[in-house]
Amino acid sequence: MAADSDYLDYVFDCFAAARIGPVTRERLFSGSGLRIDGELFGVILRGTLYFVVDYQTWPRFGEAGMGPFSYSRKSAQQKIERWYELPEDVLLDPGDLRDWVNEALAASRRTAKPAKKKPGKTAAAAKMAKPRTAKTVSKPAAKKKARPAR
Repeated sequence: MAADSDYLDYVFDCFAAARIGPVTRERLFSGSGLRIDGELFGVILRGTLYFVVDYQTWPRFGEAGMGPFSYSRKSAQQKIERWYELPEDVLLDPGDLRDWVNEALAASRRTAKPAKKKPGKTAAAAKMAKPRTAKTVSKPAAKKKARPAR
């Protein structure tokens, strides 16, 4: 865990040097989720930094030789195509890092699922609803007497 903590500190130092942020960290699975203004744009899992990708940004990761986050489950290898590893040299160049973060934020916004709205009554539906009646309060049921032990 100390190695992951050291890597997290290193990544945050790179963000600070590139004047990115404020970046907030949250626990996510066995790693850390990275957010800017509430947008989840990156994760650190097993000491590796991954950014959100979509159809517009994943070619750049592929050209850099990076692949998606993957893990083994029983006998199959699982790939999470939403998260691609960030090239290590990007962290060393503040300008490049800002560009990659901005692209990850844009991809996160493009791929975000819209929040589900709670079904509410429209004005017309409220007029047609049954009128509410006063609730009657019933007396509590009488308690049964305990039987004597034999």
